[in-house]
Amino acid sequence: MALTGRILEWSGARGFGYLEHEGRRVFLHIRDFTERPRTPEPGDPVSFVLGADRQGRPCAQQAVFLGDAGRIKAAHFLVLVFLLLPGNAVFDRLGLTGVVYAGAWVALISIITYIIYAVDKRRARAKAQREPETRLHLLELLGGWPGAFFAQRRLRHKSAKGSYQFVFVLIIGLHQFLAIDALRGWPFFQLLVRAISKL
Repeated sequence: MALTGRILEWSGARGFGYLEHEGRRVFLHIRDFTERPRTPEPGDPVSFVLGADRQGRPCAQQAVFLGDAGRIKAAHFLVLVFLLLPGNAVFDRLGLTGVVYAGAWVALISIITYIIYAVDKRRARAKAQREPETRLHLLELLGGWPGAFFAQRRLRHKSAKGSYQFVFVLIIGLHQFLAIDALRGWPFFQLLVRAISKL
């Protein structure tokens, strides 16, 4: 029978900690999560099955985070600094009106991206057909990467997959590069166009 408890303490270096369930401390190892999470934190609610280790001691098994237990911390909002350079480029080219429209677009596409992440997370848990990663990356490329970032932290989805995170970081970097190129008068873009025209 599934029980519930909260992470009481956790050692990320050692990969284990303790749950509190009905006033009792229950041992929990990272390998006993049914989904590989990022490092658990004290206070995270968890569903688990009470089992026993090799020595017969009680321990939590088949652990699952409840309620998408990831937390968005104040420090996570620092990532929004990466919107400043593209915002400056838009202002330089289109003025304040352009910044307002661009900001509204980023907010809208970020909300849509967050929702798609949430849908994909539910499908992953239900072992149903998933959203293609290319679709998620396309939404990020179109400006939804802030929504993707917060979805990764809150939903703990796609945050631990190295290959996915590599492309995600490249997308953010591409936005910065294009902003710099725009502020400099598009020299790289013009060079690219001339190179393509010679093919």
